[in-house]
Amino acid sequence: MSTDIDPVLAKPADLCCLKGSIHSGEPSGVVEKIEGVDTYIAMPDTKISNGNVLLFFPDAFGFHINNFLAMDAFAACGYLTLGVDYFAGDPVWKHSRTPLIDPNFDFEAWKVKHMASSNDIGIQWVKNVKAKYGKAEEVKFACVGYCWGARFVCDQLSNTGICKAGAIAHPSFMNESHVFSVEEPIFFSVPNTDKLFIPEQRSRTIEILTSGKKRFNIQIFSNVGHGFASRAYLSDPYEKWAKEQSFKSFVEWFDYWLQRE
Repeated sequence: MSTDIDPVLAKPADLCCLKGSIHSGEPSGVVEKIEGVDTYIAMPDTKISNGNVLLFFPDAFGFHINNFLAMDAFAACGYLTLGVDYFAGDPVWKHSRTPLIDPNFDFEAWKVKHMASSNDIGIQWVKNVKAKYGKAEEVKFACVGYCWGARFVCDQLSNTGICKAGAIAHPSFMNESHVFSVEEPIFFSVPNTDKLFIPEQRSRTIEILTSGKKRFNIQIFSNVGHGFASRAYLSDPYEKWAKEQSFKSFVEWFDYWLQRE
């Protein structure tokens, strides 16, 4: 949370994080435990595998069809993709299929419950993943985070992280300290209008990255809302395009930087 010495850039998750649509499809990955933590594993075809690993830090919906399909899509681009269940089997959608309008679901209480625990689980999970998948010197790690996952991406792009490139879509819970710590290339994909990541804070993010001579890019879409990159209404041609363009940009970003590390 923010203090006077660590100002907020992206505000805590809010009701806007519950908007969007549920996508349809059949996940091709599997869920396995890595040192007790459920992990979604999406394997690339051996013919297209690039030998690298992508860490996927999900939004508040956690292990959910939208996120499974996204991880499968990254795997289809050559990345062994690993998603962490840092909500320990208690994502938003387990409480309600319509959390935005469900009077029996207390999103604020859910956030408080998982704020610290998701951080602890995520940190230990990365260490365990590195031990399991990072034995070969040629293996490189990248990371992607949606909303709740933003700060995890920043942490993994810091001097204490394991990733060589990262990307964030519509961040929440991101303070200045998270961005100041970034040392590896980072990509942001965001809506033009997002009450969690308002233009002034977006500009401050750019200022921090620029002053630190960091490698970064920020992609801004008009006429989409918070969550567009993970829960777009695919029946809307523009939202569908924006979601797909964000995904494509992330993959190209990872491909570019991992080939140069």
